[in-house]
Amino acid sequence: MKKPWSVWLLTGLLVIFSIGGFYGGMSMLLDPTGKALGVDIVLHQLPVRSYILPGLFLLAVMGLVPLFLVYSLLARPEWKWMDKILGWAPYHWGWTGTLLLVAVLAIWLLVEGLLIGMYPITYVTAIQGAAILLTALLPGVRRYYRRDGT
Repeated sequence: MKKPWSVWLLTGLLVIFSIGGFYGGMSMLLDPTGKALGVDIVLHQLPVRSYILPGLFLLAVMGLVPLFLVYSLLARPEWKWMDKILGWAPYHWGWTGTLLLVAVLAIWLLVEGLLIGMYPITYVTAIQGAAILLTALLPGVRRYYRRDGT
C-alpha cells in the first residue's frame, strides 16, 4: 500500500517537534540556570534546582522519541518486543506510540502550566501536539497503520 500524503505530513510534524525537543533540551543542559532561554526567573517555582533533569527529559522524550517514531512510521518494522509493549491496539506500534507521545506531551504541558504558568512556547508546543494528534487520527493514516489492513 502506498503511503498517503497524511503519513508524510505526520512524520514531518514529528521531525519539527523533535527539533524543538533537541533545541530545548540542549539549551537547558548547556545552561542549567535557564538564563539563556529566559526561564531562570521561574526556576525557584520548580521542584528541581537546575534545568538538567527537564533538559534530559526534553532531549530524550521530545527529541529522540519522535525521531524513533518517524522511523517506525516510515519503515513499519515488525519488532516483537515493541508489539509486547504497544501491541494492545489494532494499529502498528509506531502509530500507537505517536498517540502516547502526545499524551505525555499533554501531561508535561499541564504540569508546566500548573508550576510556572503558560508562556508563548507552551502554546506553540500545544499547537504542535494537537496537529500531531489530529494528523495521526486522519482516516488515511489510521487505515495505513491498521494491522488487519481494513
